[in-house]
Amino acid sequence: MSTFGNVPLEDVQIVGRAADMAALVVRALPDGAPAEWYPITYELVLEAVLHDWVTNGTDDLDSGDAEDVENIVRASADIALHQEPALQEISYRTVLKGWLADWVENWGSDE
Repeated sequence: MSTFGNVPLEDVQIVGRAADMAALVVRALPDGAPAEWYPITYELVLEAVLHDWVTNGTDDLDSGDAEDVENIVRASADIALHQEPALQEISYRTVLKGWLADWVENWGSDE
């Protein structure tokens, strides 16, 4: 039995790797990105990676996947930073969330 009761050790390891990946991807934010975007990025990336695991059974993300997500983060930030200041945070959150949803749904498929 796992240290966490009925929670399988394999699941704990998968979720731990997802959290680690999200923490690394946060570093892709460009210089000048507001400090508030760091926890937003972590939350949305971790949520997407876990959703990918639950929906698609993806538990073996590699450096290529991390690089794809880093590029999505950078592109989302670039788009948002070109909006007027009052709209930048919501722009960043919305674009990143949508792009990550597309990543979970379509990237790596046979399309």
